[in-house]
Amino acid sequence: MKFSKKVVKMGEKKKKMSLLACIAMGLGCIIGAGIFAITPVAVKIVGNGVVWGFLLAAVFLLFKTLPEFIISSSIPANGGAYMGLSRLIHPIMGCFQTFNDLVIGVMKIATLSLTFATYTAILFPVIAESAFGTASVAILITVIFTAISLKGIKVSVWVQNISVLTLLVALGIYIFGGFTKIKIDPMDVIVPTIKITKLWAVMGMLHGSLIGANALIYMADEIDEPRKNIPKAFIFSTLVCALVFALMSYITVGVIPVDTMGERGPVIYSDAYSLGLVAEQFMSKPMLIFFITGGALIAVITSLNAVILMFSRGQFVAARDGLYPKIVAKMNVHNVPVGAVLLNTIIAVIAIASGYNLDDVVKITTIPGLLLSPILYLSIFVLPKKYPLCYKNNFFKIPHKVTIALVIFASILCFLLGGSMVMNMKPKHYGAMIVFYAIAALYVVIRKNWLKKNKGIELFEQMRKPHEPWNKMEEEFALKERAVT
Repeated sequence: MKFSKKVVKMGEKKKKMSLLACIAMGLGCIIGAGIFAITPVAVKIVGNGVVWGFLLAAVFLLFKTLPEFIISSSIPANGGAYMGLSRLIHPIMGCFQTFNDLVIGVMKIATLSLTFATYTAILFPVIAESAFGTASVAILITVIFTAISLKGIKVSVWVQNISVLTLLVALGIYIFGGFTKIKIDPMDVIVPTIKITKLWAVMGMLHGSLIGANALIYMADEIDEPRKNIPKAFIFSTLVCALVFALMSYITVGVIPVDTMGERGPVIYSDAYSLGLVAEQFMSKPMLIFFITGGALIAVITSLNAVILMFSRGQFVAARDGLYPKIVAKMNVHNVPVGAVLLNTIIAVIAIASGYNLDDVVKITTIPGLLLSPILYLSIFVLPKKYPLCYKNNFFKIPHKVTIALVIFASILCFLLGGSMVMNMKPKHYGAMIVFYAIAALYVVIRKNWLKKNKGIELFEQMRKPHEPWNKMEEEFALKERAVT
């Protein structure tokens, strides 16, 4: 992928991600471990309806995230929603966002690393036999990709490009090879027998496996023409992945038909059921090994690479404002926020070493990941007043009333999906999140008072300061309008 060059301070050349690099990053982040882990579960619930589940989940995701991309296309900046919330709404909302990202980002890094270790143990059983084998591999892969991230955006994107190409080849082998072994009538997939309630539940599950391209929002300052390239990459990568996932699910239910299940279900649809088991039906041993390594393992790698890049930028901009200690905002010679990257990595490694329960983490992160996600949309209500021309000239150019309707619709979807998951949470999950937000609030109070007393800095005033590039964009649009008139 090519990089464009932008002039930065002191004549230094800063390389930025092109549209193709953005698409590769979006594809890699979406095609993560989710497709390998979630598809078998979804098949058990809705059978042949899983194909429609993926397609409808993509529509659900587009509606849910469109307001976020409208904001990013209007006022792009590293840190994504944190910048908009702290500048346009209130610094407290920015605090909420950065702490939510800290929970979600760290847990994603830990979970992806452990998933990589789990698949590695399939190829090398000795890892699973060791008491700390899986955790050790997970920590090692976290450290490796932290080191890659610290080498700069060029190296990270190069790794992403190679990984995504390998991944797409592996998925292509599964799809095209599986077509020769289809045992069902296509109409059984096009018009499946399925309960709407089950389809809704699976849509909520599958939409999680399609999330990923929003990582680009957090790296806007490192992308060429972010106002255009971020939404283009988001739309393209999401739709392509939805199609690929739908085809993979078609192969899955076609090679091992769901109608072979008895009253209690067939052995093949037990907990051992996986895409690897399906692949065994039509792949040779060497090809199967490539599918596992080039598919499952590389899928985890591409997601891990993007997640480390994404969430570190959010902590960096918050540290630049003073919310986190100054060391978190430290940059290295490759123009990478080394402090923020290491912050996420250190906490993720601690989480891995502690042997946390994955089911507990999924439920706990439901609160910041879904139930509180409508906070992301608040900036849209103030944006037309603060930066009217930036908003008017965003990539989508959707009428404001329609955008507000989308925000309301997206918020309802988040509450419905988040609420259904919260119903399955236990008191310990609620307690964990209450304790977390209590500690976060106490930290903000202590940090705010410390900065005022020792540095003479008003933290919230720092967080309210207008982002200069946004002001320049607004002025440029004003000049263009005056030139036209």
